[in-house]
Amino acid sequence: MSAPAHGSNLDHAALYAEHLEVALAAVRAGLEAGPWRGVVLHAGSEASYHADDRHIVFHRVPHFARLTPVEGPEHLFLVPREGAPRLLVVAPQDFWVEPPAEPPAWCAAPVALESHPTPHALRQRARELAPDLASWAYIGDSGACAEALEIPPASREPVELLQRMDWARAFKTPYEVACLREAARLAGLGHKAVREGAGLGKSEHALHLDYLAAIGILEHETPYQNIIAWDERAAVLHYGNKATGTPRPGHTLLIDAGATYNGYASDITRTYIREGTHEVFREALLGMTQLQETLVAQVQPGLGYVTLHEAAFRGVTELLCLLGVIKVSAEEAFARRLAFPFFPHGLGHHLGIQVHDVGGKQLASDQGSSPPPQDFPWLRTVRPLAEGHVVTIEPGLYFIPLLLAGYREGADQSAFDWSLVDALIPSGGIRIEDDVLVRAPGQGPDNLSRPFVP
Repeated sequence: MSAPAHGSNLDHAALYAEHLEVALAAVRAGLEAGPWRGVVLHAGSEASYHADDRHIVFHRVPHFARLTPVEGPEHLFLVPREGAPRLLVVAPQDFWVEPPAEPPAWCAAPVALESHPTPHALRQRARELAPDLASWAYIGDSGACAEALEIPPASREPVELLQRMDWARAFKTPYEVACLREAARLAGLGHKAVREGAGLGKSEHALHLDYLAAIGILEHETPYQNIIAWDERAAVLHYGNKATGTPRPGHTLLIDAGATYNGYASDITRTYIREGTHEVFREALLGMTQLQETLVAQVQPGLGYVTLHEAAFRGVTELLCLLGVIKVSAEEAFARRLAFPFFPHGLGHHLGIQVHDVGGKQLASDQGSSPPPQDFPWLRTVRPLAEGHVVTIEPGLYFIPLLLAGYREGADQSAFDWSLVDALIPSGGIRIEDDVLVRAPGQGPDNLSRPFVP
């Protein structure tokens, strides 16, 4: 299990037992959509780089991971339509690699758990436990595993079952919320280290190492590739490099980094400025901070995420007009979508086992993905918010030469103060992101990350 050395005060046993009950009910509700007598959830198989024997970093199949925090490949979770589930774990006897850790008692207690030395032995045992596996469904990434279990192709990752399970994953149990909160706490340790190092003008590479050391993790244990970007590189939305040199001029730092706990991810972004930053950019950061807090406060059940994104887009538009970057009225700028080159991504996404969690584009449990609106085609979430959802709220404002180039000539040219734009391009951009739980009506949202990353 991926658990930090720092530990936590979670009551794992009680929370997990309740969670497993809810998660299994969702799986069995999905089975009602088809003829399957059960489903095999596969942890997944390791893969190697092309023409090489080096393994790609392994990540468990998310639907398996929702049922158990047990790490590693090839495990099977058998969920019959009726009767007790079973967790079959591969515990290899291998001198090449470190033996796997024993599953913690709190996750083994609510389910019958068996260990087997090889994937072959484990699959043979699965066929013994369920002689009718040919009438079961399979969810996982390995056709070879499904074939070895004698599950026919038509029952491998069936759409009708996946749709219902994807939909259900958006509703987080108290156990999942506790894991997400703990992931935010851990990320907060790293963010604190980076915030302090940024004040000293450390390099991106040094700040990245500070982040990992503060949490006590290796690079491959982060839920996504850390973004630590000085100055104009803060406008590269998925910037992945880590420059080793001292930042010049070192006015703006953007950090987008999270952590994991029991497989659940945090996703947190902050933007910091130092002495010498352009005064208008300082005002922009203040305005974006206020806008993000306003958007978080609006999170509630029944609110359409598209509506919330539109409010964010309008807010960025109004701020650009207030700053003088856009010279026409805010209403005209919004109608003409003039803020697009400055805010070219969606407001956020659902969060859980996956950073960009599934189900965000579903409008019903028995439907596939619905397209985002034409005005905002890049949105990852179009689903109305509901109690138990966890979403990110991450408005951005960037000065991206590539996107701005198309506006320097033509009908929109006169709508911008290009001398001010050019003066702000070296500052890069701003993004502020928190992980937010949708609570019951009247309770208000629960910002899981802000207490740990002020």
